Amino acid sequence: MVEHAVGAVPNPHEGYTLDDNARALVAVLRHHLRHAGLLRIDHVMALHRLFWVPEGMEAPDGAYVRYPAEELYALLSVESHRHRAAIAGEDLGTVPGYIRRAMRRHGLYGMYVAQYEARPATPPLPPVPPYALAGVNTHDMPTFAAFWAGGDIADRRVLGLLDAEGMRRERERREALRRHLAAFLRRGGWLGSVPARRGGKAGGGTVDRDRTVLHGLLRWLAASPAHLLLVTLEDLWLERDPQNVPGTGLERPNWRRRLRYPVERLTRLPSVVAILQESDRTRRAARDPRPLTRRWTAAAPAAAGSPRRAGRAGSP
Repeated sequence: MVEHAVGAVPNPHEGYTLDDNARALVAVLRHHLRHAGLLRIDHVMALHRLFWVPEGMEAPDGAYVRYPAEELYALLSVESHRHRAAIAGEDLGTVPGYIRRAMRRHGLYGMYVAQYEARPATPPLPPVPPYALAGVNTHDMPTFAAFWAGGDIADRRVLGLLDAEGMRRERERREALRRHLAAFLRRGGWLGSVPARRGGKAGGGTVDRDRTVLHGLLRWLAASPAHLLLVTLEDLWLERDPQNVPGTGLERPNWRRRLRYPVERLTRLPSVVAILQESDRTRRAARDPRPLTRRWTAAAPAAAGSPRRAGRAGSP
């Protein structure tokens, strides 16, 4: 049995007033939006509720605490307009329907993550919705190369999250998923003639096959109705080690591993430049492209101060 993890991030203080917490949130938003045209909010469900665990107790002893979601959406909307920046919410996992409806009502993008959505079935991927930030994976998931090879399954076994039988079942499921996904991309003309891999070493033909599948998947996402496409740079050179393994601390060097290449070299790496250019061409050729600059309404930025009603972060 896997125990629930208790995070170390403190909750907003229950003794603070709404104005105190609003000022803190606005300060954080303004700090980031000075530099960013798009801000992704991790665990967007926390705008509505958060699971609190009393200090010294375990996860089963906690309870949900609800937050004034409409007021928080209003703050997001005001700062979005002021900085002319889009807001996306990480809405993966078990998300109540009313949260996604609220996100849509207030103009927040949701997320579509191929590795999360993929199933060993036909079709292996559901359609991509338009109001989405679409990508292959996130920072909390295995890289594409590790996912395609099943490296994350072996890692979960090492961490004690799977027993031997569970690992066998997961490997069988991943192999079926690879077959279905490769066939899906090939039928759509995204993959070409290179077959899906089965096992093998990280070199030579295996690297070429993995890269072909990755490129096909990115092209499919680029041609989708998604308003935004997110490309993980480390996928482009088939990195195997993830930036973060959720639920671990000292067991893994989370957020400490440096990029394999200096930032200055990225624009000179053929594997990086080629797929980014190809994705850009695919996006431009897609029907009814919707660039980020179309997100903003003609309304003037809201006046200073917290509004009484929630507005929208933008509209298509």
